Amino acid sequence: MKGTEPKSLTKGFGPSRKITAMDIRPLLLVAAGGAIGAILRYQITLTLPMESHWATMGINLLGALLLGILAGGLHGGGVISDDLLLFFGTGLLGAFTTMSTFSLDLATLFDADRFGTIGIHLVATGVLGPALALAGWKLTAIVL
Repeated sequence: MKGTEPKSLTKGFGPSRKITAMDIRPLLLVAAGGAIGAILRYQITLTLPMESHWATMGINLLGALLLGILAGGLHGGGVISDDLLLFFGTGLLGAFTTMSTFSLDLATLFDADRFGTIGIHLVATGVLGPALALAGWKLTAIVL
């Protein structure tokens, strides 16, 4: 709706319940999703016939789009449950995408004086990533 402020994806984007010492279910959901996300990222970097920094950028951009779709489902009528959000958002996509590998890739490219490639990565990740997240969010809102 126009005129209403959407929830921030970084503030308030998460499960609506707090984890207690007696409730291990959320931790298991995050751990299971995280394991799958990390394995997917590892397999993609092994499978793609390119330098690993391109695979990292592609993974991060795909993750931005998928998280945008997840957010669109969350904001588009609450069709995403807390369990799905924990498994897919925090777990799978949290482990699938990676800021630390992105940062190390840029440091390695800097050390090799590949400044043009660094520029491509910074623009693609800093501009295209958020654009894909927004596109996924809006596309989901249209579908729902």
